[in-house]
Amino acid sequence: MGNLHFDALAIGALVGFGSLLVIMAGITIWVVRKAYSTPSSGEGPDAQS
Repeated sequence: MGNLHFDALAIGALVGFGSLLVIMAGITIWVVRKAYSTPSSGEGPDAQS
């Protein structure tokens, strides 16, 4: 295992792709929670009352 070589570009691509997946999952969860929340919950500054 002393001859393992990690390409910096490959590591950067993996980190970028992973962060993109995390961001997209977070946006998806936020949209789903906002869609299934009741309109009269009164949460957030843009609550319609």
